Parts: sequence; structure tokens; C-alpha cells
Amino acid sequence: MKRGEAGAAALVLDLPRTVCAAGSICTLAGELEALGVRRPLLVTDKGIQAAGLVARLADAYGNANALAVFGDVTENPLFSDVDRGVALYQQHSCDGVVALGGGSVIDTAKFIALLACNTGHIADYAGKPGVAHKASAPLVAIPTTAGTGSEASHSAAIHPDASAPAVGMSSRHLIPRVAILDPELTTGLPARLAAATGIDALSHCIEGYLSDKDQPLGKAIALEGIARVAGALRRAVAEPADLDARTDMMLAAYAGGVSIGMGLGPAHAVALACSDQGFHHGVLSGIGLVATLEATVAKVPERGAAVGDAFGLAPGASLAAAIADLMRELGLPATLAELGYAADGVQALADAAQRSHFNIFAPAKPTSAEYAAMLAESLAVPVS
Repeated sequence: MKRGEAGAAALVLDLPRTVCAAGSICTLAGELEALGVRRPLLVTDKGIQAAGLVARLADAYGNANALAVFGDVTENPLFSDVDRGVALYQQHSCDGVVALGGGSVIDTAKFIALLACNTGHIADYAGKPGVAHKASAPLVAIPTTAGTGSEASHSAAIHPDASAPAVGMSSRHLIPRVAILDPELTTGLPARLAAATGIDALSHCIEGYLSDKDQPLGKAIALEGIARVAGALRRAVAEPADLDARTDMMLAAYAGGVSIGMGLGPAHAVALACSDQGFHHGVLSGIGLVATLEATVAKVPERGAAVGDAFGLAPGASLAAAIADLMRELGLPATLAELGYAADGVQALADAAQRSHFNIFAPAKPTSAEYAAMLAESLAVPVS
């Protein structure tokens, strides 16, 4: 069925209102006023507070007395974080949420905003596809890293408890109403974290572009994100105060958030399967790209060529090899062996990757045996 015919699938692209400029945190008061928010709950973490960014936001907002602060989001956020945040929201009669932090903070804020306007608890929604829900409270997302793209995505993830894997939720109501991208907030990132989050953004853009989901506007945004990573990531890592590079990386991360909505692929299936040992998700996603891209690009060579061109490669050059070279140049491992991942068995990892929901929109859906071969090569061990 062609587009425009009765019953044809619509092309939908949901985006937040987006403000991007150095110093744009100063627009917060005006954005909240436009949303009708008078008593916002600020969701953040202790590291952001220690870095002085909460004080900076309070100064920019100009009405610190009206700002309730939930500053205890954990590094891998839990159901209990959401419960405590919702309780504080209700205690202070808040009418909107501001997230200041990385992906963990923004995802937690998404769930707090959702629960502010819906009955029940977080366990009733996270990990429960298709559950009915109403719109969330207004959410303004202010990222302090350039990687996850949560400020532009319709998804969020949360852990039931400290020993359980994350569960997720996707909904148009999880997309922030406003995203404020202020590169000045990212200049204090350690070099390794800037590198890892940048590779995370790249992985979202590449797999979103390669996916089988037909979304031409999203595909264009993904290619733009890839080009910005190629041009800016090295400078952002080497020169933290380079605001042009930091701006490009924030836009690339945002593009990656949009790309998530088109579906990801085998690289993220590998990253999820190997997420049990506390390694950074961005590093795992990059390693997943190196391990799986040759197979994916072989299925969709024209898309692969477009990605290579956006990345600045000569025709026919290996995209996987180029990403491996970039990661090593930035001081990151490019294989599971270099990472020091301790695998109990290749087949169990391969089976987990093959079952992953990340394969749904992927042009290449490796079998368990194919995943085992890719993982064994990355681990530098025999397939067994």
C-alpha cells in the first residue's frame, strides 16, 4: 500500500520545542511561564549539585523559592527514585517538572511527570507495553551530557531495584515539552565521559538511520547527527571549552534521541546483553557497532554508503573499522576483549542478543549462531 492510500501508515515525528545556544539555560523562566508552570519540581543528582549547576539554574530561573528540588537520583535509577520524586511533587503541589542532568535524571523525570498525572505506581507502567495512560505533567529537559538523547526521545528506562535489569516504556507522552541545549553545561565533563557519551549518540544515529522504519524526516536528522559527531567529537574531548564542538555534540545527541524512535539494531542488542557488569552503555554500544555493522550494512548497502559519506569516509571504506579507530583514538576500547568483559559463555550472550527487541526494525536480524560468531570475535575467544 502506497502513502496516501486509505489505511497506509502515517509518518509521525514528535519533537519537543528546542532551544539551543550557549547560555540558553537563561530561557528557563520564560519557557516555564509559557507552559503555565509556576511551581516546578527540579529533578537532578548529587553530582550535578556538587558541580554547581543547580545553583546556576536557580539563578537563571530567578525564583528559587518556587523551586522544589529532588536531588537524589541514583546513577542507575530505581523505581524507588520515582516514588520519592512523585511524593515530593505532590508534597509541594508542583505543576511541572524540570530535569537537569544526564539520561538517568531525564528518564527519572519523565516517569515522575507521568505519575504526576496518572493513577497507580511506576510498576504499573514501566515494562508494561500498551498500558493505558494520560498525558504527563509539563517537562523541561536540560541535558548536561551529550549522549543519551533522552531530551528528544519517547522512551525511558528504570530499574525495579538495584539487582534487576532495567525495564522501559515508550510513549509520546514521555517526550519533553521543551529541551534546552546549553553547551556551557557540558564543558566540565571528563574526557572519557565526553568520548563515551559521544559514541552513544553516534550509535543511536547510525542504527536509527539503518533501520527499516520509513521515516524520511527522522533519517535526515540521523545523518546530520552522524556528520556532527564526525566533525566535533574529537575536538569536544580534546578541548572541553570549545563551545562550537560542544554545541555540535549536543545537537548530535538530540538527533540520536530522535533516531531512537525509528528503532535501533544489533549493536544495541549486544550492548544490552553485555550490560550486566557495570560498563558504560555508550562504550558497549560502540563495541556493538564494531561487532555487528558489517552484517547490517551488507543488508542495506545504499544506507550504509550514506552513513559512511556522512561520517566522512571514502566510498567502500569499512564503517566498522573507522568507528573502531575513532574509539581507540579517544582512549576507549573497541572490542569486548579490550574492555575486559568477562563472559561466562558466548552462547548465552548470543541467545540474549538474538531475543532482544532491538532486532525488530533492524535490516539484519542475526541468528543466535551469527551473534555467537560476532561476540566470539569481539571477545577474542573461539566460538563454543
